[in-house]
Amino acid sequence: LESSSLSSPTKKRAKEFLDFMSKNYIFSIILILLSIIISIFFIEILLRINNQGPWGQLNIKRDDPTFNKPHQILGWVPKEGKYKFQPFSEEGEKFEINILNDGSRKVASKEIETNNELIFLGGSITFGWGVNDDQTFVSKLQNMINNYRIKNFAVGGYGTYQSFLRLEEILSKKSDTKIVVAIYVPHHSLRNIGDEFWLRTLTKHSKKGYIELPYASINENQDLVRHEPISYIKTPLKDKLAISNKIAKRIMKYKLSDNEKNRYLVTNSVFKEMSNITKEKNIKLIIVNISNNEKALNPYLKTFNKNKIDYFSCNIETTDDLTIKGDGHPNDLLHSKFSQCIYKNLKKKIKII
Repeated sequence: LESSSLSSPTKKRAKEFLDFMSKNYIFSIILILLSIIISIFFIEILLRINNQGPWGQLNIKRDDPTFNKPHQILGWVPKEGKYKFQPFSEEGEKFEINILNDGSRKVASKEIETNNELIFLGGSITFGWGVNDDQTFVSKLQNMINNYRIKNFAVGGYGTYQSFLRLEEILSKKSDTKIVVAIYVPHHSLRNIGDEFWLRTLTKHSKKGYIELPYASINENQDLVRHEPISYIKTPLKDKLAISNKIAKRIMKYKLSDNEKNRYLVTNSVFKEMSNITKEKNIKLIIVNISNNEKALNPYLKTFNKNKIDYFSCNIETTDDLTIKGDGHPNDLLHSKFSQCIYKNLKKKIKII
């Protein structure tokens, strides 16, 4: 009806009704907002009580130089240069890392005159984090072997999948590689599938150059599926609110939820692809387990046997006297033990002098 056709009392009641609804609508919105805020407050308290706090910042007192740089495919790679580090404890020693122009860590102090190259792949243990260039087990092996030029292409934080990607890149540029030794430890299988906890750890240590993580999965035929480097999601106020950090964690776990159960299947597929690329170039592939777990390679034995991949283990009990105090990585003595064990086993697989 036209407003002009309404009586004055009706107009008044209509206005009063509209005013009432308007006030109650605003009140309802305020009530809902207060309820949300109170709910968030109590959830925040419960999360913190259960030691699930905000993202936070690592209390890193060390001012180590950054020797990694972002890489579109590999996530990160070492950058050429000489890097000096302070000891991890009062009784520790300084150490130096030299990265050559091909991205490998310095091995020999003099050039080995041979066309035969043996390359090592792996993570921080193989790279030799915490010790000098000449103290890594790769360098110690070069001192024992004269008929192969050894290159250390390991990178801290890498799993088997990233090592495979690095191998592809290396072999696209090199023609004198005769042997590839890939070092394995059990947690590499989690790194291969983009584990949420590992990705979160890398992100928190991004000051060292860990930017994004490439990962792999398998399809219904158990063939390897490659995924571009993924970064940890950034939710609002993640550094301040536990609930925001929790949401980010849930999102990342959901994104990678189907992958964790396939960690061994994925790693088997990586080893298979690693075997394929080396066979194409007539290169011998050897997988070495250097963890404390003697059965670490058991999930892959069928793949090794089917694809004729050589393998062996160097299981040395990691005691306090064999690790760097304040860090936990192998010290000079443990690297010596690794080199002796690997040399002994390599002699059975290849002709070395």
